[in-house]
Amino acid sequence: MPDMLNLNKKISFFKENGYCIIDLFNKSEFNYLLNKVFAKINSNISAPNKKLKLKNIKNYHKHSAEFEHKKIINSINRYLVLDKKLIKPIMKNILIKEISHFYWGHSNFRVKWVGSLKNPMKDNATGFRIARPSKISKKDVGGEHLDLHYGGTNNTNLKKLFTLWCPLIGMSSKYTLRISPKSHKKKHPLNSLSKQKKFISRVLTKSYVKKLKFIRPNLSPGQVIFFHPNLVHGSSTNLGKQTRVSLDFRIFNTTYTK
Repeated sequence: MPDMLNLNKKISFFKENGYCIIDLFNKSEFNYLLNKVFAKINSNISAPNKKLKLKNIKNYHKHSAEFEHKKIINSINRYLVLDKKLIKPIMKNILIKEISHFYWGHSNFRVKWVGSLKNPMKDNATGFRIARPSKISKKDVGGEHLDLHYGGTNNTNLKKLFTLWCPLIGMSSKYTLRISPKSHKKKHPLNSLSKQKKFISRVLTKSYVKKLKFIRPNLSPGQVIFFHPNLVHGSSTNLGKQTRVSLDFRIFNTTYTK
């Protein structure tokens, strides 16, 4: 049985702050995920002598050519199909279920991945991201945004999804996701959103973002940041010396997304 006192504290924390930290994957599951991403990266490196070893994935930025990096992070390549071993911890997590039920009135969800506006959603899949140290490249991270616009832009979006952000390489605050606690409570005005339509997420203007406060939590292997679709996050520049590798799990409400 879960610790109900601790569970209720985390639920209350989520309601107040728009996010919480969840111990989601055990050591075996975490290493399995890391190996799957590693294999996917190597499958897109053509030259045999350029392929990475698992222990060197943190030094990806030293070994990958720019043209290979663009291929690896292309939306048609940067996702993983999840098997039962990886889906089960998400589907069975009591905290995810309880928070979903509070906001949706039920806890029926599916894990889906949306690579771009042109690509259909993929069931039981997740996208991975690679962010090289900022001294190497400042183009690997997006600006501050919301996940509110995944799967459409109508008024039901607040009840459509939650996001789980899972680091595989880069656990300290130099690497982790930059989030703005309590920003999920704000009704972000339309004039705070950029007019670009190239990406799924609408980036917020710099003048609007200056009004918000941000943090970057320290995490341990297997921990994830579970957050509300209206929580502002992004511009998570890699301030470390290693390449950051992370996953985005989208938890979609089955009422709105079949």
